Amino acid sequence: MTVQTLRLGRERFVVLKEADYRDLQARARPVRMVRKASAQDRADIAVALRRRGEPERPYAELRSELGQ
Repeated sequence: MTVQTLRLGRERFVVLKEADYRDLQARARPVRMVRKASAQDRADIAVALRRRGEPERPYAELRSELGQ
């Protein structure tokens, strides 16, 4: 694989053949950090989804109700 480097301004770029790029792209695996959600997380997500359509209230209004 032949690689050329190119500098545009302060950025450095790598130029390579499209076939080599496709090969690298095919070999790359997406890395995903997947963890199982706990029961509390699932409950929080469910509440957030239910409340998504509710009208929003300004923070200042909430603070005045709490007397802060």
